[in-house]
Amino acid sequence: MGFVRRRVAGWRWEGVAPREYADGAARHVLIGRSDGAGDVELRYFRIPAGGASVLERHPHEHAVLILHGRARVRLGDREEEAGPGDAVFVASGELHQLTALGPEDLGFACTALARRG
Repeated sequence: MGFVRRRVAGWRWEGVAPREYADGAARHVLIGRSDGAGDVELRYFRIPAGGASVLERHPHEHAVLILHGRARVRLGDREEEAGPGDAVFVASGELHQLTALGPEDLGFACTALARRG
């Protein structure tokens, strides 16, 4: 059954406990398997100023929407800058990483498969 997950304050959502990482980053699973999603997961990541997501590649695609802050986006061997409202597509198997640029934290939403591996 569908639902609306409400943002309650800043970049927090009702019923979502963020997974905090040692480097100060956080992941919020906004829609996932525990919500009954069988195919897609929607996540929000906050990367502290100067920090970066993991440099990785995997078999599933990502669709990313930058919500706040600026990013250096690595896609394979190339890098581009992106900011609020910019959408990024990461292809299957593509090496990728987002790095927060400037003094503001980077926040982005992204999709992934609900069932991976």
